[in-house]
Amino acid sequence: MWDKTVPMISLAMRAASLQDIPVFDLPAPYAWRFYQPGDERFWAQIETSAGEFVRPEDGLARFPDIFNGKKLEERMIFLTEGGAPFATATAWHAGEGEGLLHWVSVDAAHQGRGLSRVLVSLAMRRLRELGYASAFLTTQTASWVAIKVYARFGFRPVLRARPDEEAGWRIVSEKTGIDFMRLLQTRG
Repeated sequence: MWDKTVPMISLAMRAASLQDIPVFDLPAPYAWRFYQPGDERFWAQIETSAGEFVRPEDGLARFPDIFNGKKLEERMIFLTEGGAPFATATAWHAGEGEGLLHWVSVDAAHQGRGLSRVLVSLAMRRLRELGYASAFLTTQTASWVAIKVYARFGFRPVLRARPDEEAGWRIVSEKTGIDFMRLLQTRG
C-alpha cells in the first residue's frame, strides 16, 4: 500500500548485476505461475488494491498500452493462493540489454507477510534467465516499503536529472533508515 503521508515523487533504481540474487522460498499454501490469457482482470484487481488505480476498470483500460501483449506468458508472474492470483510482477525489458522490474504489486490483504521479496526474487531470476545482466525499475516515494525490498536485491537509487529526485531520496532515507543519499548514481 502506498504511504499517502509523503509527497509523491517519481524515483528510479538500478541493480548493476543479476548475479547472486537472494532466494526466498514461497511458503505453503502459496504457489506461483506465469500469465495466462484472461489474467488482465487479476492484474487490474491487484494493482487497484495496491493503490495504483482507483477502479479495476482503470487498470484494464491501461493494460493493453502498458504491455502491448508481448510475451506475457514468459514475463508476467503471479503469486497465487488456492489458484487465485494476489500478487504480480513483470520481468520486462528496459532496453540496451537491461531488464526492467515492472509493475510489482501485492494485494492489500496479503501485504506484510514477506511475500513481496519472494515475488521480486522470482522476477529477478526470470530477468537473469532471459539474458539480462542488470535491471532497472521506477517507483515513487510513497512506495518506500517496497524500496527497502528492492535494496535487498542490489537496487540502488539513480538520478535522472529531475529536480525533485534528491528530495525524494531524502524522504525515502528517513522513512527506511537506509542512507540512500550516499548510494546515488547518475543514469547515463
